[in-house]
Amino acid sequence: MEGSSDDRPIIIPELSMNMFELFLSVAYSSWKPKGPSHDDVLDLLRFSNKFMSQKARDVAINHLHERRFRHAPYELLTICLEFSISKFFVPAFCRLVEFRIRDIPGPVRMRLGFEVWNAFVDLKELLDEHNRIVACEEPPIIEHSSCCTDNTACFIDWRQLWWNSMARFLLDGRNPQKFYDAIEHFQELGPEIGRVNPECWKMMLQTVKKGTAFHLAYDLVEETARQLSAALIIEPGPMLTRAELDTLGLPSHEEIL
Repeated sequence: MEGSSDDRPIIIPELSMNMFELFLSVAYSSWKPKGPSHDDVLDLLRFSNKFMSQKARDVAINHLHERRFRHAPYELLTICLEFSISKFFVPAFCRLVEFRIRDIPGPVRMRLGFEVWNAFVDLKELLDEHNRIVACEEPPIIEHSSCCTDNTACFIDWRQLWWNSMARFLLDGRNPQKFYDAIEHFQELGPEIGRVNPECWKMMLQTVKKGTAFHLAYDLVEETARQLSAALIIEPGPMLTRAELDTLGLPSHEEIL
């Protein structure tokens, strides 16, 4: 009879030796010196799905979360979708938006699914359009400094300075820069501001650094990610407690295993 002795083990075809060893590591909190590999973590997630092991799932998710920046965001998103993990879906999607479309491998696009891929492409188009608008429309000088003696010349050169510098940083065909990187380069133009009054220049730099226009874009990305997560990911319910299992007359998961 299976399970009656070491010579007659219980055979579970769906359970690999590695999965079982990982389960023992979780159960006894004892890991190999280097800890679980990425493949081990995926095996733990498969194990938790198959045998309803909440502890194995929690350990795997925490491990992925601690090392999330070691993986490309599209890899994390596919894991979130496959194993119904919402914990790092939103930040992973926000990171994904920073990628160029052509840098995402074809097979990964299929694994992301229509909804995520379509939302990503739509966002990229909206953000590119928003980027062009910000580049072409300089922040207006609402009020000049009291020491500005030529408001007209100051305004004209500010507008020209924005187009020749900030817009070029944002729209550079070979090396487009992110908004905050562009600001870092923009503020280095101090000695080359033409007829812009130095006090007006300082005031406008503070306005630009607030990044109000780009905060709207970031908010849009985050809200889109939250909506996708809510629509596509349903976290599995918690395992039944020992008391609940006793009430139903069912064996515990430990007894089954």
